[in-house]
Amino acid sequence: MKIGIIGCGAVGSLFAAHLAALDDVEVWIFDVWREHVEAIKRDGLRLTGIGELHTRPRATT
Repeated sequence: MKIGIIGCGAVGSLFAAHLAALDDVEVWIFDVWREHVEAIKRDGLRLTGIGELHTRPRATT
């Protein structure tokens, strides 16, 4: 399955990271903030709290 997330602020990042952690799901992030997109490409998305989740969705502007 392919999923596109348009806008990757706090909520978009949360959904993108959790969806990208699923098997057989390809997640694409579309955002206008080039620096944010480059950071996601380089470092992936990391969610921390009670646990930690690190995923590498695809990202573009």
